[in-house]
Amino acid sequence: MDNNKLKHFQGLLNEEKKEREHSLFDNRLGMDVSLRDATSELSSYDNHPGDMGTETYEAEVNQSFRTNDKYMLSEIDVALQKIDDGSYGECEACHKSIEEDRLEILPHARFCILCENNYEQKINDEEEVRPIEEQVMPNLGFSFRDMTLEDEVGFDGEDTWQALNDYNVRMSDNNFDHEDSFGYVEDVDQVSNTRFKNQIK
Repeated sequence: MDNNKLKHFQGLLNEEKKEREHSLFDNRLGMDVSLRDATSELSSYDNHPGDMGTETYEAEVNQSFRTNDKYMLSEIDVALQKIDDGSYGECEACHKSIEEDRLEILPHARFCILCENNYEQKINDEEEVRPIEEQVMPNLGFSFRDMTLEDEVGFDGEDTWQALNDYNVRMSDNNFDHEDSFGYVEDVDQVSNTRFKNQIK
C-alpha cells in the first residue's frame, strides 16, 4: 500500500480515535456520582425497586458504551501500530491484502471479509454446541443405575418423577357440588319469609 493511502487510513483512524475518546469521556459523566445524587432523591429506601429501574438501565447502557469504546480504542491502537510497522492492510489469518473498500468502512479491520466470515461462523458454531454433560447424562435426571442390565429396584430419577406427577392429577374438572343452588348465598337464605309477612298483615 502506498504512502498516500496509508496517510488517508491513518487520518481515518485518528479521527475515529478522537470520537471514541470523546464518547468515553461523555459516558463517564455521572458514573462517579451516587444514585441519590444522580436521581435527586433524598433516599432510595422508600422507593419501589421498579422505580429505580430506569436509572439502573441507563447506568448499564453507559457502562456498555464505555466497554465498547475501550475495545474500539484498543483496536484502533493496534491498527495505528501496524501502520508504523508496515503491516497495515494485511489479513492476520491468510496474510493477503484486505480490500480497500472494507478498510474505508472499518479502517481497524484485522481480517479480510472471507476470514472474518469464517471466524464468525466458528464462533457461532461454538455457541450452538450443547454442554458436554448432555452427552454423558441422560435426561429426566436418570442415575447411572438406570443403564444397568439388571432390573434396578432402587428409587431412581424416573420413580421420583412418577411420584411427583401423581400429585398433579385431577380426578374431576369441577371441585364444587353439581347441585349448587344458584341465586342463593347460603342454605339459610333459602328459607322463605312468607310466614312472617303473613303475621304482619
